[in-house]
Amino acid sequence: MPKFNKPKVNNSKVNKSKLDDRPEQSKSLPSQSELPPVQLDETIVAGRRPKPLNDFQRLLAEVPELRAGFEREMFAHLHENLPFNVKQFESKIKKIVGAKDIDFSLENAIKYLDYIKQNIKLPCYVTAIEEFEWEEEYTMGSGSKKEYARLKKTQPSYTDRFTINRLQDFVVQEEGILVEVQRVGDAQKFMLPLSELESVDEISPNNQLLNDYAVWIANY
Repeated sequence: MPKFNKPKVNNSKVNKSKLDDRPEQSKSLPSQSELPPVQLDETIVAGRRPKPLNDFQRLLAEVPELRAGFEREMFAHLHENLPFNVKQFESKIKKIVGAKDIDFSLENAIKYLDYIKQNIKLPCYVTAIEEFEWEEEYTMGSGSKKEYARLKKTQPSYTDRFTINRLQDFVVQEEGILVEVQRVGDAQKFMLPLSELESVDEISPNNQLLNDYAVWIANY
């Protein structure tokens, strides 16, 4: 019978350390100071506390119908830390229009026009509260910048400054009080709604006068 050679047995010792990759039980765990720092998501667990709402901001939060009217922030130009007292404001408007019902109407607007004529200080330098309607296609849409620059030469822009020449003696249902303004840069004249304008000089009495009117016509 043929002889078969027995397989050679490797009697060399196996290095268990190469096969067993488990950490040695005898080794101590790293100290806390050796652990890598853990980063926190500050927007979730370490965010700043929100500032408390003022009277007007609380009103917007509590009355959805009023808040819905502000697709764009109507009062962004107001200092956020100044409180807005609704009762005081409405009391002021009642004295101006001489009626308990202060909602916008042609009758109330005519009375408001007389009040502004008596109290505005001329010359009154103004600028737009926000973009005029014709500009929105170019500032928020896909309108051509080149065309926008060309149209601004003949159209009023929110980047312009104007002087109020005179107030019209009538009011319009949709626009309210209209004023004739003259652009400071090139002396071009335009007819604009007063509610879309604000005083350039924040410390002028005209600033509060125009701001009150804009708030009234936008909300009442």
